[in-house]
Amino acid sequence: MVTLTVENGGPVPPMGRGIAAVRELGLRVIGAGLQILATVAVVQALAPAVAGIYFRGAIVCYGLAALLRGKYDLFVAQHFVEPPAPGSPGQKSALGVEHARAVVRGLGIRVLIRSAIACALLLVFTTDLDVMDVYLRPYLQTYLPFVLAVPFATLALFLASALRAVNHTVGSVMVSSFSINAMIILAANAIPTVMPEAPLFVVSWGFFVGCVLAAGMGVLLTRHVFRTPRELKYEEPSESQWRDIYTATSRNGLTGVALAALQWGPACVLAVLGTAIEIAEYAVAIRTAQIIDFLIPAVIFVPHSARIQSRLCQAMHSARGKLTVDLSVSLATTTTCVLAVGILTPLLFVGWYGPAYGGLTVLFVLVFLMQWVAGAARPAVRQLAAHWDSRRIRRIMFVSMAGAILISLAGVNDFGPLAAAVGGLVGALLFNGQALEAAFRQVGAEPQPAS
Repeated sequence: MVTLTVENGGPVPPMGRGIAAVRELGLRVIGAGLQILATVAVVQALAPAVAGIYFRGAIVCYGLAALLRGKYDLFVAQHFVEPPAPGSPGQKSALGVEHARAVVRGLGIRVLIRSAIACALLLVFTTDLDVMDVYLRPYLQTYLPFVLAVPFATLALFLASALRAVNHTVGSVMVSSFSINAMIILAANAIPTVMPEAPLFVVSWGFFVGCVLAAGMGVLLTRHVFRTPRELKYEEPSESQWRDIYTATSRNGLTGVALAALQWGPACVLAVLGTAIEIAEYAVAIRTAQIIDFLIPAVIFVPHSARIQSRLCQAMHSARGKLTVDLSVSLATTTTCVLAVGILTPLLFVGWYGPAYGGLTVLFVLVFLMQWVAGAARPAVRQLAAHWDSRRIRRIMFVSMAGAILISLAGVNDFGPLAAAVGGLVGALLFNGQALEAAFRQVGAEPQPAS
């Protein structure tokens, strides 16, 4: 099987080096601000029941996008992530970095074609649903724009995964968030002048335009990041190499489905079985918690800028010790971010959202815990991806997905968004707990360097 490994450095200087670190910190803070402002714009422009219709469309769009690109995300994680431990042998590349851009472009085209076919098939059902719904009949304003957005959202999020795999995390955040949230804010603020009688129409199509822009931004950034080094001659992969790549992605098909179900299963269960108001409550809570993902790498700026983590890692002579240092730093920064967002939520965010979203303390706590678990174990997940074991990863994915989906299904009728939040938390605990165990087992099996 062909293996492609891309170096973590690239054209963007690593975190903690002067201007580059400050720029990364600023862009992440802007991303977090756009996420909150877009959520505020939606819930202020739309009543809770109408906002639930909007968020249902967004959840189904993102869930379907995750399903369509799942096996390609896994290919990127399997072949682009470098081992985090310095000096570890890692994966040997049969293609070389000169082919990275061609591979990303080729897989991106396949993702776009697959999602476009799915979009065309869903348009029939979308039209029927819009015509049948009395509220939506005059405008075709909810399901149609979200279905049309699926190909663009799928491509944008796949390219964001490729950028994240090679440590271009700011580029990943910009692709997955900036354009979409900015267009939502613009559309919501344009409602009074554009179409005050149909706010849902304006916001839904604003989401569609944002997805189109996000896909375009993803193409531009990946063309820059995955450009061929000057000293290497650009060559397209051979036909046999492409066959190996497509075979490798096909092997991850079921695992990719499990990954998508783990990420979006609880939310999709609520979107299908819950009421519009319950969907709006869950979406507001989870979108608030997601800003923790923006802030965690920004907070890591502090130990990196002081070279604290580098010195600690150098003092540890074993792979297990270095993984422990990484996990300790990740735990500290994740805890800091969760506490900061947890304090700001009742002080600022809930007040901005309005009284309809004021009694969701338990829901917010559950989604914050889910983000805390995922953030604290990030180094273990990256270790697991860098030392890929298909059978082990498949087992981890299926066990975690089953726990998340079953709990969500069991409680959604009685507990609504709380059931989805508990399902997501259980899935995160199962996934990250197994990743920790597998990562420590893997580094324990590595030969230890001579002291």
